[in-house]
Amino acid sequence: MEQEERDQLLVKIANKQEVTEQVISKILYDLERLYKGQEILVKGQEELYKGQEALVKGQEELFKGQEELFRNQKEMREELTRVGNTVAKIEYEHGRKIDLILDVLTGHGEKLEEHDKRLQKDEKIIQNQGYRIYALEQKSNT
Repeated sequence: MEQEERDQLLVKIANKQEVTEQVISKILYDLERLYKGQEILVKGQEELYKGQEALVKGQEELFKGQEELFRNQKEMREELTRVGNTVAKIEYEHGRKIDLILDVLTGHGEKLEEHDKRLQKDEKIIQNQGYRIYALEQKSNT
């Protein structure tokens, strides 16, 4: 191989080395960008994980709140049933008492009417007796 061929070969090698260095530079640049992108991705994943933890905690609180709500609703239903039963019992007892009071009042009213009739009858009898006594006294005075 002659000098000229060697020189050409060296030029080709130098050109290829320059292209290789450019490719390596581009690869290094891309690797740096990839690394930065991975860092951003990892930070995003960490934030996502924190958000998921907060979501799970919120869901647990929601479930606890729902359980408490269901318990309270059950207690309210039971209390409402007790109150309803108590009201029904009071209505029954007071209804009976009111009926008795009305019966007594009606009875008293009827007795008062009977007494009024008797009194009127007795007053008429007394008045008639008074007239008779007066007539007898007048007769005996004459």
